[in-house]
Amino acid sequence: MRQILIYGRGLNAEEYCRYLRGQGKGGDIACFAVTKLNGQGEKYCGLPCLEIDEALAKFPEAEIHLALQEKYHGEVIELLKARGREPKEVIGLRRMTEILGEAARTQIKKALPDIQIQQSSYDYTMQQIRDKGSEEHFSFYPMTQVPLSEEDLQSLARTVKSFAGWWGQGLFKGSCKDAATLEEQDLFLAEATYGEAAKVHNPDRPSSCIHTVMGGSAQFAGRRNSGMYYDDEGENISRYHPLYSELSVIYWLWKNAPEARYLGLCHYRRHFLLTEKILAGIKSGEADVILTPPRLTFPSVERCFTESVFSNVSPEDYELMLKLIKEQDGSCGRFAEEFLRGQVHFPNNMVIAKRDIYETYAEFIFSVLERMRKIYEEKNIKRPDRCLGYLGELLTTIYFAYHRKEWRTAFADYRLLT
Repeated sequence: MRQILIYGRGLNAEEYCRYLRGQGKGGDIACFAVTKLNGQGEKYCGLPCLEIDEALAKFPEAEIHLALQEKYHGEVIELLKARGREPKEVIGLRRMTEILGEAARTQIKKALPDIQIQQSSYDYTMQQIRDKGSEEHFSFYPMTQVPLSEEDLQSLARTVKSFAGWWGQGLFKGSCKDAATLEEQDLFLAEATYGEAAKVHNPDRPSSCIHTVMGGSAQFAGRRNSGMYYDDEGENISRYHPLYSELSVIYWLWKNAPEARYLGLCHYRRHFLLTEKILAGIKSGEADVILTPPRLTFPSVERCFTESVFSNVSPEDYELMLKLIKEQDGSCGRFAEEFLRGQVHFPNNMVIAKRDIYETYAEFIFSVLERMRKIYEEKNIKRPDRCLGYLGELLTTIYFAYHRKEWRTAFADYRLLT
């Protein structure tokens, strides 16, 4: 019988193991291997985890499959070469995503012929899913979710077929015949970044309305650029950036952004694709809110955020968030609890909205998150980096889903820059 030694311990290794098991090849996996255990534990995913020299001695005929971040590939390949071995497979995040994306397309096309799925043109990590005949699509991240269970497949079909009608007023369609050129007074779109090294070239960047804002500026000791904004200027929470991530820039926007009819946030690696229709809708004022396409998450948003390796949110964080929302607004709290048991959320805290809407949105999310932070401080509870940033994605979802019937909303894809 063929034996496989998975070199790696982390997301890629775990997902590769799950993929092989889903393909009926789990019995081929002899063990995981790492360079040094360093107290990590001798079991991983229910299998032995050994230091590489012990693993090679114990399973000398096993194929070696690298499954770890790309930045470590060269180092590990050289280490194996020095031992007279070479990997049979080399799997990084991009390749793992490609494998699982292909598996998702195969599974969904076979199980749900009325659902269309294709690789995203803008983000290699994402698939696009839509109901046949519909123009609106969902994004889907295969990592940690493929293969889908039968229950998840049925949830997917039900959500995709019902969501457009659920939205209420109908999607923003754009009213101007010609594309509009945005000016600074139309839109202030903050490009959240961190440190000088975070700058990524975007050839499609509409420079008149996108402004780089450095998050965590209170801890930045480098030279400041007169062409940038810094989130420690004016009223701010910059010193808490590690906990809030890009939300420290949203807070700065709320309190300090220059005059503009619309406010919004993108990331240094994720930029909205502002189509002619959306630009026209902003210029004319017809679009109230612009969100990223809704993301499908299985088995539920709640479980993904509290159980996934991608999130630093614990079940206790999640329950405290719901408790505080209910204390503010019982109806909204009950809606949040029910909605997050479903499969839809809006990722990355990427929102463009009319200024008054954006300001009330910011007021809502920080009314919860600041109370959470203070509770943690009072009880001397240490939370991991980005914890409140992940919770911000849930609060963003709750806010715009709860108020969905009040505004004309457009969905705009984003481009993942590398």
